[in-house]
Amino acid sequence: MSTLAEKLSDAWIKKDLIDIKSEDIPKNRKDSHLIQKQFHNIIKKKTLGWKIGLVTKQLQDEEKLDGPMIGKIVGETVLKSPLKIQYSKVPHCILECEFAFKFLEDTKMVPGVEKKKDNFQMYISLELCSTRVKPDSKKDLSKQNLMYLNIADNGAGGAIVIGNKINNLEKIDLNSVEVDVDLNGKITKPFLTGHKRPHPVEALKCISREFKDNPITLKKGDWLMSGSIIQPMKVNKGDQFKIDFKNLGKINIDFI
Repeated sequence: MSTLAEKLSDAWIKKDLIDIKSEDIPKNRKDSHLIQKQFHNIIKKKTLGWKIGLVTKQLQDEEKLDGPMIGKIVGETVLKSPLKIQYSKVPHCILECEFAFKFLEDTKMVPGVEKKKDNFQMYISLELCSTRVKPDSKKDLSKQNLMYLNIADNGAGGAIVIGNKINNLEKIDLNSVEVDVDLNGKITKPFLTGHKRPHPVEALKCISREFKDNPITLKKGDWLMSGSIIQPMKVNKGDQFKIDFKNLGKINIDFI
């Protein structure tokens, strides 16, 4: 397991992509978390919270997976809108629109944490999922093994982009917020609805379940990404995105 952690961390530092073999794949969720922990011990970068997706059992069962996608947020990858980003920094990028929690005080992720509404603010945001593994090297993996590999690969973390803070949060139905995506001048409305779009508080409940045997604490200033509210979108070098969260604000990003 340490060998995969070393390969992934070396690829992160060098901004490179690696091949993996079947014997490299973690065999279970516990091993995936262990490799991710080893990865962070090697790169020694400050982290600023967590990213999590597939936060309900219904979504996990539909995909035949045993839990959520999860990884840490590396501090230097927290970006502000508007921006231009080198595509080489987020290779094979998949873009997701999300709501991000920002914690105002240290908060332990235990059952009931979602009720501590004074402990956090929320922002419109993007997650730029990426990889340290060559796509051809993992194209034949089952969904479950791919998730294990992606968790080891820091939850497929690339970067996050923070937009406006959401004011008057208690008066807004976040699940009714529509999102328009302008990609290179073509506008689509890829926002999810129904059970495919769990409320962001489900992310708090989910991370509490994931670490129920050893609860983690989100520190003051940390972020928690709560899962995509749109159908994730593949990004190519040269793409220009203008993303409209309606009354909540806009995020612009160019991939150069």
